[in-house]
Amino acid sequence: MHLSSRCWTRSTGYFWLALWAGSVVSCSSGDRIQLHPVGGRVLYKGSPVARAMVVFHPLDGQTFEGLKPIAYTDDEGRFHLTTDSPGDGAPAGEYAVCVELREKTRTGVEKVKGRNLLPARYSKPESSGLRCRVLDGPNELPPFILIDK
Repeated sequence: MHLSSRCWTRSTGYFWLALWAGSVVSCSSGDRIQLHPVGGRVLYKGSPVARAMVVFHPLDGQTFEGLKPIAYTDDEGRFHLTTDSPGDGAPAGEYAVCVELREKTRTGVEKVKGRNLLPARYSKPESSGLRCRVLDGPNELPPFILIDK
């Protein structure tokens, strides 16, 4: 009798441990920020901007755990935002948007401190003038049209 009650107690302990572990995993995955697909396009002087970096900076005190959605434009100037994994999108909210196109080296590698080929104002969230709102669900944004100033 002593042996069976010991086994029952150990089995009960494992059951409660498994139940607790399952609840911790399910609760923590529910706390994850929901991302929404976001696509758009960047134009400068009426033409698509290829290989530009597009960064969304949260506004109104939103932090999203320090995440900043980012994308690189394709040859047609189109982009799809990435936060955690390629093309997963961005959290819903208001954003200031920055766009940079850095000059390349002879080997085609981007220079980190190379000259920005776009007007400098678009490289900072406070001066770019580019704003957008990401809504729940898929988002196809109107083009960001960059101009000289």
